[in-house]
Amino acid sequence: MAEQIPYGIAENLLTKLGSAVFHEIGLMYGVGRELRRLEDTLSTVRAVLVDAEEKKESSQAVAAWVRRLNDVVYDADDLLDDFAFEELRRKTDVRGGRFGGQVRDFFSSSNHLAFRFKMGRRIKAIRESLDDIANDISKFNFVPIVVISDHVVPTRNVRGRETCSVVEKSHKIVGRDKDKMQIIELLMQSPSSYENMPIVAIVGMGGLGKTTLAQLVYNDQQVASYFDLKMWVCVSDDFDVKLLVRNVIKSATNRDVENLELDQLQKLLEKNLIGKRYLLVLDDVWNEDVQKWGQFITLLPPVGVNGESKILVTTRSSKTASIMGIDSPYFVKGLKYDESWELFESLAFKKGEEKMHPNLVAIGKDIVKMCKGVPLVIRTLGRVLCYKNHQESHWLSIKNNKNLILLGDKNDILPVLRLSYDNLPIHLKQCFAYCALFPKDYIFRRKELVQLWMAQGYIQPSYENEYCLEDVGDEYFEDLLSRSLFQEAKEEDVGDEYFEHFILTSFSEVEDVENHTLGYKMHDLIHDLAQSIANSEVIILTNDVKAIPKRVHHVSLFGATNDFSEDLMDKPIRTFFDGRNYNYYLRNKYISSVRCSRVIKAGFTEWIPTSLVKLSHLRYLDLSFVLFENLPSGVTRLKNLQTLKLYHCFELKEWPRNMKNLMNLRHLEIDSRNSLTYMPGGLGELTQLRTLPLFLVGNESDSGEGSWHKKRMGGGLSELQFLNNLRGQLVIKWLSNVRGSREANKEAILEGKQYLESLTLSYSYHWGGCEESEEEMEAIVSVMESLQPHSNLKVLHVEHYRGVRFPNWMMMMNDGLDLLLPNLVTITIWNCERCQVLPPFGQLPCLKFLRLTNLPAVENMKEDYPLSAKPFFPSLKTLSIYNMPRSSSNGWGKMPDVAGQQHPPSYPYLEHLDLSNITAELCLQLICASSSLKSLLISEINDELSLPEEMSSLSNLHTFEIRDCPYLYEKSRNGEDWPKISHIPNILMDE
Repeated sequence: MAEQIPYGIAENLLTKLGSAVFHEIGLMYGVGRELRRLEDTLSTVRAVLVDAEEKKESSQAVAAWVRRLNDVVYDADDLLDDFAFEELRRKTDVRGGRFGGQVRDFFSSSNHLAFRFKMGRRIKAIRESLDDIANDISKFNFVPIVVISDHVVPTRNVRGRETCSVVEKSHKIVGRDKDKMQIIELLMQSPSSYENMPIVAIVGMGGLGKTTLAQLVYNDQQVASYFDLKMWVCVSDDFDVKLLVRNVIKSATNRDVENLELDQLQKLLEKNLIGKRYLLVLDDVWNEDVQKWGQFITLLPPVGVNGESKILVTTRSSKTASIMGIDSPYFVKGLKYDESWELFESLAFKKGEEKMHPNLVAIGKDIVKMCKGVPLVIRTLGRVLCYKNHQESHWLSIKNNKNLILLGDKNDILPVLRLSYDNLPIHLKQCFAYCALFPKDYIFRRKELVQLWMAQGYIQPSYENEYCLEDVGDEYFEDLLSRSLFQEAKEEDVGDEYFEHFILTSFSEVEDVENHTLGYKMHDLIHDLAQSIANSEVIILTNDVKAIPKRVHHVSLFGATNDFSEDLMDKPIRTFFDGRNYNYYLRNKYISSVRCSRVIKAGFTEWIPTSLVKLSHLRYLDLSFVLFENLPSGVTRLKNLQTLKLYHCFELKEWPRNMKNLMNLRHLEIDSRNSLTYMPGGLGELTQLRTLPLFLVGNESDSGEGSWHKKRMGGGLSELQFLNNLRGQLVIKWLSNVRGSREANKEAILEGKQYLESLTLSYSYHWGGCEESEEEMEAIVSVMESLQPHSNLKVLHVEHYRGVRFPNWMMMMNDGLDLLLPNLVTITIWNCERCQVLPPFGQLPCLKFLRLTNLPAVENMKEDYPLSAKPFFPSLKTLSIYNMPRSSSNGWGKMPDVAGQQHPPSYPYLEHLDLSNITAELCLQLICASSSLKSLLISEINDELSLPEEMSSLSNLHTFEIRDCPYLYEKSRNGEDWPKISHIPNILMDE
């Protein structure tokens, strides 16, 4: 297939060329005229890229034109990067006050003229090449097509396959009976509202059998009896409202209606449908235009008899379902293995033949596993092998083929899947093809992939909404996910081959805790599609690779043990991604040959080559697992760097001096698995930072070796004050190191960080011995007062806090903690040994998970009298309390006695309750107040505790466990408490 058109990079080039920065660069180096001419020519070429994308697949001449364009665009991208790099270096030198010999040399006339002459020649060569490309536009009859912002613009009007309502007689249908009955049940449900037309959507990737499933439903006798009228319309990618209405009428009346205006069509539609309970099937819908869908649905007559007419839609896109107002589409899945084998066996063998060919059966079962439950592929390969005269060599050739979509006599797999790519808006095509960088079954993170797209220049800023690049990238990701090109990966999806890699690189929490989503992956067939699109631009190095294409741009390493470093020399590589953490390629000789790289992910090594710092184009640098003590100072010369990852750098102790020079750094990702004791000074000047998962507060009182260096270089807590673009997770460790009131009294350090979702405030663990002075205790409380988060926060952890009371912003009652932190979902309070009163957590409207551990001094939760009319813990699902032996039940839902007062509900959704080493009083209070419990654990309660009568009415309780509670154990095992718990299915007791 032809090479990808670098649309995103071309857009970024035009954005740069039109910016004030490059206007200034043009004036400084006397190349303004050349840059403007380059911009004009590139704008002309950009206008025809959509048309060129369509024609390159059918014309070798156009494909060659695209290859020439790619070379020029990449060269131009490097050129502008070199200009921008020099400008950034000049600004950081001036900002740092370095007016010494190096800067004087930079501004010397000879150096200035040499740089200008060199860059001038490069601009001229690039412009001339681009002029030649532009001159060929007329030869190919390219049509200019305007792409408006990120509006969905399919580049090819490829008509999808025509479908009808009848199931092919030759089709054996396996494993769809349950799906069919569930969809029929949805169609026959009475709608909750008669205002809107009820719609059922079947969603899934291409080849899963959505159309077949809809045909089975359509032809079911129960459906035929229920509906007065059934209509089938194949929509495909052409969602023309007028044509669609004509086809609906044609299906209803068996008459073609032409030359009618839309108003006439609407009247005819109403005439044929009004008063009837009808089923309309819209097969293969791609439309994502809300206005078009709204116009069509408005033309349908009011809902039929008893409001029970229905629309059944099949689509590959959950976004398509969403714009129809469908919140919960029916996601069709692949066949199970035994169903897949049944289908394959029926096609590949005539009846009884499988017994005569046990060797082919064994091979066939391996082939079926490769099909991953996709009926289209199973059907295609089964038919192919049926006509191969049962020759084992043919079966083995398919088993050993790595790309299933190219198999089949008629090549009928690829065209079906290719529709998903052809209907992508042009700005998503490179993003999708780039994912061929990962091997099959690789689980990737959304954030990681967006950062890689950013580094390559694929993401276009959205000026209308003023979104940052990460937000736009998230939209790109969601779009690909909604189109079934990505799918969520669960725990069971982590295969043996990449289990070690996944565990090693699982630095952040799962993507979606409640849905147990670890990350995302591509179905094997979708991965094959991406590889066929990317062609020679992307290669995964394995030991099977015999040659590396000359035009490869993106290289990944997964599992190869061969050394390809010599073969990679002088290739135009923009990505090197070591996914298995080996280090064959981190050598000066190799690194110097990939000077245009935007992405480098290194592997296990004990050193970094000095030439790495010469990669001025680098945007993404992952040095995780590198065993160095000092991050090289040369890293601060990578002025374009956006992402720097330093996970599991166990030996890392020191930061380089001028980290503030990384002016474009957006993601500084580190974890606690290192030997660092402070954060670099000047970090607060990196105001573009979006990610800083860990901040270490240095110990200013250090008097050991290197303490002077840390005082001079290290940054204090105040470095965080102006980093208001931080998002995601932030862990602040060693808050105990803030000494005295000067730094502790800083105000609003976190209050302006509206994008933070998770915050951990951690003091150093106190091992006993010396007690804090009065000044130190004042500083501890003062620090916590200064760390009030923004109201958007979702997760809060507090660890090792040594204060007697929690800060005022946590103890708010009259003003309402629910108003201050209304979005909190998870709270963990751990090892706060002196605090005596818990904040009024019961006010929080969204709190689902509360974990309280090792709070020996807590006596109660702050009472909630002024807000007693509100529900108490209205959303809490899980409550865990460990080692809180002094707390009474005060403040835990027991309201004051007021005559005639109706108490609001307490813990209405609490499902999981774990109680360990708490008072019997509090234990009983919590059990009695929790009517929705599903699991209950009671441990280490030595009081004479008897289970309350309310236990017998906990009908949802399915698991009850007792540990280290001798008294309760005896009463519950066969004693007087047994009748209260005998209804519980799972009872576990350990004396």
